[in-house]
Amino acid sequence: MTRPRGLDTGGLRLGGWRPGGRRPGGPFRSTRGASALEFALVAPIAILVLFFSLEMGIVMWADSSLEAAATRIARIGQLGVPAGQTCEQAVRGIFEERMGSWVADTSRLRIDVKLYSPGGNNSLPDVDDPDYVPVCDAGSRGDIVIYRLGFDRPGFSGIMAWLGIQLLRFQRTVIIQNEP
Repeated sequence: MTRPRGLDTGGLRLGGWRPGGRRPGGPFRSTRGASALEFALVAPIAILVLFFSLEMGIVMWADSSLEAAATRIARIGQLGVPAGQTCEQAVRGIFEERMGSWVADTSRLRIDVKLYSPGGNNSLPDVDDPDYVPVCDAGSRGDIVIYRLGFDRPGFSGIMAWLGIQLLRFQRTVIIQNEP
């Protein structure tokens, strides 16, 4: 066996170096293809984690957008519905402007606005009820009002469907007191 040119080992042995990358000790001691095997085992998990991370980032972005829309709608509610508009028109206009890009059909945006009555029934209608009808009563000055805004949509990349989550429900409930 001849050593490669330009390699000075200083009198040390090359530790089992053989042409072709094989080590002494039989056919099962070869390390050829180990990197490909490691990649084949690790890559699917790494890609799944990458897509799941992107999905969660988009979900957090949608949730943040819903939070901003809820804050803006609550502010309009505090100051009073603009003249010439009903509660439903004012709230829906802002909600569609802010959240319309997150849903394919803006009629699927849910809006409920209800006066809070201490000690009374303050529950909002169940959105999963087939007879669900949104309510919109912004009250008058000094009233306490409950706003519930939301929408459902499938996952953004399909990763959530693999995990058994068909629809993501985004919802915000805000309670404010109209300015006196």
